[in-house]
Amino acid sequence: MSIKIAICDDMAEDTERLSGALYTYDPSFEIVTYTNGETLIDDFRDSGLSADILFLDIYMPEIDGIKTAQSLRGERKDLKIIFISSSKEHYPQAYEVFAFNYILKPLDRERLYNVLDRAIDEISRERSHKIHFSYKSVAYSVDCRDILYLESRDKLMLFHLADGSTSQCYGKLDGIAEELPLQSFIRCHQSFIVNTSYISEMGENHFRVGQVVIGISKKYLKSAKDQYYAYLFSHMGRGSLG
Repeated sequence: MSIKIAICDDMAEDTERLSGALYTYDPSFEIVTYTNGETLIDDFRDSGLSADILFLDIYMPEIDGIKTAQSLRGERKDLKIIFISSSKEHYPQAYEVFAFNYILKPLDRERLYNVLDRAIDEISRERSHKIHFSYKSVAYSVDCRDILYLESRDKLMLFHLADGSTSQCYGKLDGIAEELPLQSFIRCHQSFIVNTSYISEMGENHFRVGQVVIGISKKYLKSAKDQYYAYLFSHMGRGSLG
């Protein structure tokens, strides 16, 4: 399994030390480095930078690591952000951007490798979830991480995807629901299932996914809200921060 890692740190010595430790852990890692948050954000937005794990220094000039992470969260919900810092004082902000972990400088290799074990295990599990279906004799395979939400319309199942496209097949939500990773998707309506990682707002009786507002019906109101709160809580503690 190929893992892509980005490092953003304005201290060349720290970047070199971390890169060396990562290559020792796994020489097949694809590592790209940055010295400031602005360039990193630009590459994510404009150059299509793809990374599974981001090691992000907090104390950097111009835009610090917390602000960089806040900006990137809007682009990549599944990015494993691991803060590296000489101080513990930013733990609360790390929780707010759903950081995977927080490692103190100077680097402790044993702690780093324990964090990597958990991060790679989670990435592996996320990559294994795919939905396979066919429509008009054409076979499709959709990565669950790319699904914004699913919609049942007449006899069709619509897969609304993160790239703005829509795939479809004949079927029922009940059947598809059994194939989805339970912790990542919420049934909120007879006709809708939403991907929790793309929910940007939960209202009294709706979820917002991007620009789309999806109603939460009375039947699913309690279970949908309970599941979303559980998701938020589990992701705030993900990776044993601190």
